[in-house]
Amino acid sequence: MYKILVAIDGSEHSDRVIDETLTIAKALDAEVTVLNVTGEYDMQNRISVHMSDDYWDQVKKNMKGDAEKIVGKAADKLKENGVRVETKVLIGKQPPADAICKMADRGPFNLLILGSYRVRGLREAFLGSVSNKVAHCTAKNVLIVK
Repeated sequence: MYKILVAIDGSEHSDRVIDETLTIAKALDAEVTVLNVTGEYDMQNRISVHMSDDYWDQVKKNMKGDAEKIVGKAADKLKENGVRVETKVLIGKQPPADAICKMADRGPFNLLILGSYRVRGLREAFLGSVSNKVAHCTAKNVLIVK
């Protein structure tokens, strides 16, 4: 069976990524895993602001809940159209590109689909984009939806 890993962040552009995934998954009768990566990299300011462990646990719980809503909404759309779907939320300290590549390379996926926001110039040179990093760090086929 053909397996697709689709990484989304919940943005409006993620809807386009899911639409493209739907088209491909239906054509190939593929199984899709919808992934959202979130974690401490989103909370870099935590270093300069002290948070109690209890508060930080609540923040992570909220982040997980938000991520589950993101993958759930995407999964519902795919399921409504007859696609077999699993969801996965990764929470940790790892940047999204690294976590996506690790999951893609460890899983039985034939294709990885994600979006690109067209970040260019100095910003991309210094920060890089998730899609650019993923395209270069995984051995799997990658489709970048623009």
